[in-house]
Amino acid sequence: MKKMKAGIGFPSVVLLGVNGVIGGGLFLLPSTMYKQGGQLVLLAIALAGIAATLIAMHYAVMSSRIDEDGGAWVYTLKAFGHYPGFLVGWFGWLFGVITISAESAAFLKTLTGLVPAVGTPVVYNGLALTIMTLLIIMNLFGTGISSRIDDMSSLIKIGVIVAVFIATVVWFVLGHVDHFAVAQAKPVADFSGAFGNAFYMFTGFSLIPIAAKEMKNPGKMLPRAILTVMLATTAIFVLMQLVAMSVLGPGLAGSSLPVADIFNTILGRIGRTVIITGMMLSIIGVAIATSFNSPIELASMARERGFLPRELSRTNRYGAPVGAVLLTMLIAGGLILSGSYLFLIKLIVLSDFVQYLGTIFASLKLRNDKTLPTGFELPGGRWLTYLTCLVVAYLFTTFAFTTVLVGVGFAILGTAIYSFEQRRH
Repeated sequence: MKKMKAGIGFPSVVLLGVNGVIGGGLFLLPSTMYKQGGQLVLLAIALAGIAATLIAMHYAVMSSRIDEDGGAWVYTLKAFGHYPGFLVGWFGWLFGVITISAESAAFLKTLTGLVPAVGTPVVYNGLALTIMTLLIIMNLFGTGISSRIDDMSSLIKIGVIVAVFIATVVWFVLGHVDHFAVAQAKPVADFSGAFGNAFYMFTGFSLIPIAAKEMKNPGKMLPRAILTVMLATTAIFVLMQLVAMSVLGPGLAGSSLPVADIFNTILGRIGRTVIITGMMLSIIGVAIATSFNSPIELASMARERGFLPRELSRTNRYGAPVGAVLLTMLIAGGLILSGSYLFLIKLIVLSDFVQYLGTIFASLKLRNDKTLPTGFELPGGRWLTYLTCLVVAYLFTTFAFTTVLVGVGFAILGTAIYSFEQRRH
């Protein structure tokens, strides 16, 4: 989500928020969630939206009380000190790294709809490394283009969503059979899995409150904006799932590119090709924009807080933090070679999970801190926080052991680097 201009109004906050939440998962996950959730898949999406809203409200509380950029790791630093703050920031950077990998993997998965050979390991890995190399070059020498790419991908993303809904309405107006009733008969296989994948689609909500100080009267606007964004995105995700089930019917379970197959059913091969091209441009745009932001976040932790070696913050003559760029893209490249989009999105949710914990516990710790502004107060007070803790605990149960193991390993790596840097200085 791009930086908001000072004094931005409510409609703009909502539009930017919706754009920040909606990502590649909207285009690729309807079939996976349908296979898992069956007749309860729409409920899984709705519950994921409610869960994300509960967590987002705690971000609203903290951003209205702490007027600093950085989000979760700044709140944790204020409440619990340097090491917990660093650890949350470390996982915040990981969120960006995995997003680069996941969106690049989503791009390649979508490309298989046009070039099936991309699905073979040799071609996939070769293209994955090519993408990472190009992202390194763009980051080191083209730091001024990220906002333009973000704008382009946002417009294409909105265009694809609108095109799907319009085409579906025309499809039904022309009297084609609604397959929803047949699709709805599918039994539930893994509701927790459907919930976890649905929750991934909402993970961008953590970006909404970060620019609170740029808004008009954020204390009043931000809670309303968050609720509006979460309601709007929940409606869009539910509608997209409903469209996929209605147009593709039970065949949705076997679709690797459900949105493309919707257009193939309605408009034929030409429509499918056009929509796949739009999806690819939208998805790779997110990867490019994130590849510019994540190294800057890492360099900031090294330069301004001294959490990491200062070598990571040194810039070249184009203003790019070379060490941070190379480390970010090296790890992103290793992750994309895993070849599993679903594994990567689980890692994204895990990295955000750590930030959720930091923010929620910080809101409890600083609740009665008189040195901070009063800010926005949660309806229901502590009880809403306790309910949110239960939601986060359930979210943790959706993680596979391998996912947790990778998270623990990354925490150990970060702790080792942090400890070394503290001893050095």
